[in-house]
Amino acid sequence: MITKNFRLNALANQYAAALYDHITATSGGDYFMIDANGEAVRVEVIGGIKGIRDLVDGYALEALKEHYPAAQWESIGIAYLSRYVDAEGITDDGISAWTSMTADMGATVGGNNA
Repeated sequence: MITKNFRLNALANQYAAALYDHITATSGGDYFMIDANGEAVRVEVIGGIKGIRDLVDGYALEALKEHYPAAQWESIGIAYLSRYVDAEGITDDGISAWTSMTADMGATVGGNNA
């Protein structure tokens, strides 16, 4: 867990759960695919929702923490994650953010993380 902010933590958990549901519904299992420099790579989800929460921390919240001042990154994270989930589950913005995260993962695996 990257934050002790209750609201941000709750939203990150809600997003991870909605994202896990989306991933399993679209892939038919506990995995997703990334494009690593033109090669399709299957990524197994380990730990269910907690595994996805680790990805949300590593690819979304960590990026915010690195790019915004210490006093602002959590409020910015709350603003973003509030757009990613709603009472129905994951939103189009949440899916778009996931697409961006998987592109980052693919770039890292493919060696294009400069």
